[in-house]
Amino acid sequence: MQNLQFPLDFKFKILTPSNDFSVFDARGQEVAYTRQKIFKLKEGVEIFQNASRKQRLYQINADRLLDFNANYRITDESGQLLGSVRRKGMRSLWRTHYQVYDAQGQFLYDIRETNPWITVADGLVGEVPVLGWLTGYFLNPSYSITDAEGQEAYLLKKTPSFMERRFSLEKRSQAPHDELVTLSTMMLMLLERSDG
Repeated sequence: MQNLQFPLDFKFKILTPSNDFSVFDARGQEVAYTRQKIFKLKEGVEIFQNASRKQRLYQINADRLLDFNANYRITDESGQLLGSVRRKGMRSLWRTHYQVYDAQGQFLYDIRETNPWITVADGLVGEVPVLGWLTGYFLNPSYSITDAEGQEAYLLKKTPSFMERRFSLEKRSQAPHDELVTLSTMMLMLLERSDG
């Protein structure tokens, strides 16, 4: 995933037993396809060049069985470590918070939910019969991705959709870590798949 053309669109497949989604660039070309390994004790994700799954590009694997403060290591197909993404604290009803690190463990980015009230409302309204089906259209979380200086570098947001889940990743600065941030947000979407 070199020379990515932003914004990127993430489109989840519906009616499949696993969590699969494709990533399309601003030109509409598929640049990645993600497949989460199911029935695994430790979280594992494979990222392919496209939905044909002929060429695997990356793997993301948790460093522990339990999700509490797990570190998700991102490697390319040769096994080279590109970086990692970590949830800060345990999963919360209030606010999603992750951090992105480079291969040397240097902190690069914070990923924070911009409006935690949307998640709370989605959790409450989503349980109401029939009305719960519509929450994906009007309750859409977004995540601000800020660099070490606190400047917004990217914005990940769910786009309104009725039956499917779609996200968009916008680049807001000249940040140099497009590949690592894109892979980190892909993992975040799988971990937070119940939101929106």
